[in-house]
Amino acid sequence: MATLHPRTHNNRPCYIHRSQTNFPAHTASSQRMHHRSATYHGDKDEAPWQHMAHTYTWVVEHEYITLDKRDRKTEQWILEQQMLLAAEGGERRPVRGPGAQQKIWEEMVYSYEIEAERWMRHEEEARRQAAERDRKARLVEEEIRRIEAKVRYKREAECRKIAEEKQRTYEEFKERERRNRLKAEKLTVDAWREHEERWASLATSSEPLAFSDIPWPVALQPASAGDMKPAAIMQFLLSHLHSENQTRKERIRSAQLRWHPDRFQRVLGRVKDKDKAQVEEGVGIVARCLNDMMAQETATARQVKTL
Repeated sequence: MATLHPRTHNNRPCYIHRSQTNFPAHTASSQRMHHRSATYHGDKDEAPWQHMAHTYTWVVEHEYITLDKRDRKTEQWILEQQMLLAAEGGERRPVRGPGAQQKIWEEMVYSYEIEAERWMRHEEEARRQAAERDRKARLVEEEIRRIEAKVRYKREAECRKIAEEKQRTYEEFKERERRNRLKAEKLTVDAWREHEERWASLATSSEPLAFSDIPWPVALQPASAGDMKPAAIMQFLLSHLHSENQTRKERIRSAQLRWHPDRFQRVLGRVKDKDKAQVEEGVGIVARCLNDMMAQETATARQVKTL
């Protein structure tokens, strides 16, 4: 015996034919329609409205069969999805009986919630790992900055040390230069004073003279005539450390009178024979240097007057 169950299709109620036999619904419906069709064609005495009723019944049953197939496919798909989720989870099982679709839907929602929660935990773990990586990266950057600062401080300390060493070396050099200058000035002052004292002693003495006894116009007394250089003679005579009350030209003129060969003959007569040639050569070097110095001073004075 068949029953009609209410369903909703396109927002209007409809009835689905359910067979209580073990055969599919569409098989029983087909047999009934064949029986009715045979009865209709066999009985020619039926009224026309009965023919329309049979046709309407056949159309409705055909729609019921189509909807039933569609619903069965939907239920089968839902059951397959539930079984698939149950197989993946290993915990949930398909539910049958009254309210099966609601339970299946709840099972699917529950599975989706579990999956969403798992993804949320995954995302949270990913964010935690990213934060941990950022923290480690910051620690590495801070360590790099600390090492760079340490290296920079060490380099700056080395640069300061080198600069201080250079400054100390320069100051020591300047101090040595100052001391050498003072020593040279003292030597020049002492040499000039000794030079004048020896000329005064030479004028009052009558003893024989050697080459080293002659007060040559240089700061360091030469061992031979070849040791006297014009530059050393000029530097000694024109030094600012002595004869401050005389001009350059007056100093050169005074030295020319002293070293003129004609006037130096009196001193040359007292020189020992073995040193006479060296003394004469030395006197000639000094005289020529003084003449050159005088000529240069005269030319400079003329040039100044011209300007």
